[in-house]
Amino acid sequence: MADSIVIPSSFRAIVMTPPSRVDSSLMPQIQQYIKQNKLHDFDGHRIIHMHQVEQIDSSAVATLLNIIQIAEKHGRQFLMCDPPPIVRSYLEIYGASQAVEGRVLSSANDGTYHSVALDFVPPYVPNPKGRLDIYADGKVRSYEFGPRSLIEIDPVDLNNHPPKVPTRASRMEIQGEGAREEIKSSGYVYVRKHNCGCGATHTTFDKLHQLHGWFRGKGFDFRDVELWASDVPAGMVTEKMTFRDRMHYDQFQTLLKIDSAWKDIGAPMEHIEEEFYYMY
Repeated sequence: MADSIVIPSSFRAIVMTPPSRVDSSLMPQIQQYIKQNKLHDFDGHRIIHMHQVEQIDSSAVATLLNIIQIAEKHGRQFLMCDPPPIVRSYLEIYGASQAVEGRVLSSANDGTYHSVALDFVPPYVPNPKGRLDIYADGKVRSYEFGPRSLIEIDPVDLNNHPPKVPTRASRMEIQGEGAREEIKSSGYVYVRKHNCGCGATHTTFDKLHQLHGWFRGKGFDFRDVELWASDVPAGMVTEKMTFRDRMHYDQFQTLLKIDSAWKDIGAPMEHIEEEFYYMY
């Protein structure tokens, strides 16, 4: 069992977890929250968990830069945790990528953070509505984004943080004909690489082929399922499963939990490398 997370008494910070849409309609609300609670004057680090963000615009970039300036004013750190590609793209477009250089963190596989700048960084705990956490004296007070003001809720339980959360790359920003535009992904791809060695390649391939037959027999509607045996490097078998979207993939994971008969096939699940992609 993992150790409980203890908030250091010296840790002072405002940690924001924005909702999925961060644009011109949300930015005035955030500014209002900050003004109402006099958070401009709070002497502490500024940390933003970007895991939930799927849409962002120029007004959000301006707010990010303002938050960085406030942190620097107090001689504190600004950190941006796991921003999706669309966020990095907008920062580059508006010439703000240098402002966050060295300030971006990616979580470890267990969902925790390790930073050279800070001894402690709270892990990401989801809240679809958006949440603001204020840390001081070893404690935390949490507030949910409301339509007109922040609503105090139970303090965030850091021990309920999930493992490493997929970075949202379901939207990408590209150069269109004469203007920048956003495109949405058309599928979600799950890749499993089995480093089985040359002596076990045929056995691994056979077992995985049976496993895919079991999936189909259960009626799961993949967009596509492929099985590859490597040429170079030798001794690797790769599965590629394509889903409609990430929710479709989550349904697949639920199937595996509900019906564990697939384990009877004995498909090797050691020495696996997993990769996840959005397809465009």
